[in-house]
Amino acid sequence: MKNFYRFWLAVFLCTFSSLGAHAQVDTTKPVKVAIFLPLYLDDAFEGTSYQLTKQSLPKNLLPGLEFYNGVMLAVDSLSKEGVKMEINIFDTKQSPTSLTNLFKGTELLGTGLMIGSFTSTQEVKYFADQALLRNTPLISATYPSVGGVNANPFFVLLNSSLQTHLQGIFKHLQTYYSNNEIIVFKKPGAVENYIKTTFLAFNRNTSAIPLKWKWVDLKEDFKESDIKLHLDSTRNNIIFVASPLESFGLNIVKTLSPLENFRTTAIGMPTWDGIKELNSKNCRNVEIVYSTPFNYTRSDDFESTIAKTYRTKYYSRPSDMVFRGYETTYHFGKLLNQYRSNLINNLSSDQYKLFNVFSVTPVKLSDKSIIPDYLENKKLYFLKKQEGYLKGVF
Repeated sequence: MKNFYRFWLAVFLCTFSSLGAHAQVDTTKPVKVAIFLPLYLDDAFEGTSYQLTKQSLPKNLLPGLEFYNGVMLAVDSLSKEGVKMEINIFDTKQSPTSLTNLFKGTELLGTGLMIGSFTSTQEVKYFADQALLRNTPLISATYPSVGGVNANPFFVLLNSSLQTHLQGIFKHLQTYYSNNEIIVFKKPGAVENYIKTTFLAFNRNTSAIPLKWKWVDLKEDFKESDIKLHLDSTRNNIIFVASPLESFGLNIVKTLSPLENFRTTAIGMPTWDGIKELNSKNCRNVEIVYSTPFNYTRSDDFESTIAKTYRTKYYSRPSDMVFRGYETTYHFGKLLNQYRSNLINNLSSDQYKLFNVFSVTPVKLSDKSIIPDYLENKKLYFLKKQEGYLKGVF
């Protein structure tokens, strides 16, 4: 049944041959990569009949399929370059029994790299434990949490954690806005309280200029007057939105935008990267800044080439998940091919860089830790936008 699933998914997506794609080159032994994606294949079949069409794809399938499409574009590129690599793709949403049998069996023997697009902390922990048992690097490409992973130097968090973003945002504020009073809008909530506690601790412990804060608690159904009360028409108002909740941040920007007598810069959380409405006319009068570990501007020639190839194959515009699938597979696959068993010590190499710089750094959760608890990408980009246009990358 698994091979049947693979065959029909490949046909449906108009990909190259099968999910076990190979790229040949004149070396003695190919490297082997296992990629785990949320494809929900059991939901796509009733018995042996494929049930889905392009018009009836559930939304939960799209991120995994888009990542998969990016992977397969990378397979094509690697093949053209003559890289000898075996790439096998597995569904993270198959039954627990099937996953257990997969890891107990021989199909993953010889795998030198695992890449995962996970959807929960439970998945992160499960696959990280499997990577540790095999001493095989696991790149977690999408989920921004370690999911309780510890004492596991083979787990790599590529999508940086909340703590890393908070550190980066604090340094960004110090660098560019240390002379300003910063208005911080937050709503009630455990995560929001954690953000406030963390920022206050950063301010107490900094060796640089401490930031000047004005903390303001807002209800989620705040009114324009609740915002306007704290603004100054004689200066640029620097605002930090201390909540990852997308709707809360969007509503603040939409409230600020019509206030034409007030100049505002709104600095948000990494969740703002996925809010398309921030590019709309409802937000046009606010300068928007947020952090992200993935900067896909689509402005360079290579990104444009990938976008054109994708449109030709799939008749649609590639999402960031397509670029992430391509970049993760190509970049780390090439590093595996270069360094083989020593990949773990070369994960921050800028060889084969495509769109982003990855600064993969060991993290210890305690001073008493003997080995890293995990590895994490600490490189962040700060994107500045207004009226839907990119004004700068820092």
